[in-house]
Amino acid sequence: MEFCDAHCHYQFAEVPYAAVEQARADGVGLAMINGSAPSDWEDVSALGRRDPRNLLSFGLHPWDVPTAPPDWAEQLRGLLLKNPAAGVGEMGLDRWVKDFDALAQEQAFRIQLALAVEFDRALTIHCVKAIGPLMDILRAADLPLRGFLLHSWNGPVELVPELARLGAYFSFSAHHLIPRKADLRVQFAAAIPRERILVETDAPALCPAPEFRVRALPPAADGTEQNHPSNLVRNNEELARTLGVSSASSAEMTARNFRRLFLGE
Repeated sequence: MEFCDAHCHYQFAEVPYAAVEQARADGVGLAMINGSAPSDWEDVSALGRRDPRNLLSFGLHPWDVPTAPPDWAEQLRGLLLKNPAAGVGEMGLDRWVKDFDALAQEQAFRIQLALAVEFDRALTIHCVKAIGPLMDILRAADLPLRGFLLHSWNGPVELVPELARLGAYFSFSAHHLIPRKADLRVQFAAAIPRERILVETDAPALCPAPEFRVRALPPAADGTEQNHPSNLVRNNEELARTLGVSSASSAEMTARNFRRLFLGE
């Protein structure tokens, strides 16, 4: 049984490569590694050179919009031309982060969306407390034919059918294991089309509660708990329980969906 991680950040220092190798031994195969700013794009590229199972995506995260260099879009275009299989993202909208600039975030979003459409690349979207502005953009813009991922989906159920028609995929994460997020589990069980479900870790972010961990990483310098890449195995088990299927069936389904979105298979 092999698992595909739809969203992670192996390039971050909190994920030593030994943890990636351990995850591979635990059954994690393909992993979509999302760059978040020009400062980490080369680290993402290096991981792709190291192992072809490390798939690449390059984007400007909304948290990094204020500090991006003026030529970030030109750099991103160049990377996409150099890496014809790479996705676009992590990018998106975030109205939770302190002192956000809504206009700057939306401008960066539209630039990256246009690149994904131009090059027919899968798009990975971060959306926190910005579902209204996100829907306004998606309803009016051209969208990548390949589709797009709403990673660690956290939106209202009434939007699921429209988003699926627009091309959305929805990933299940440790965020959905929090008891107060039980309504999102219900969405994965009953509302989200199964051909649009993926599973992710967001490692080293979204560290699950201890009872949902397969393995652990040391905490960050500030004491923040870090998410081990191997925890994808448990996320898949919980997704399977949510859907009422076996872990093997869930792994097979999400791997098939992963390959359709990210590899065009």
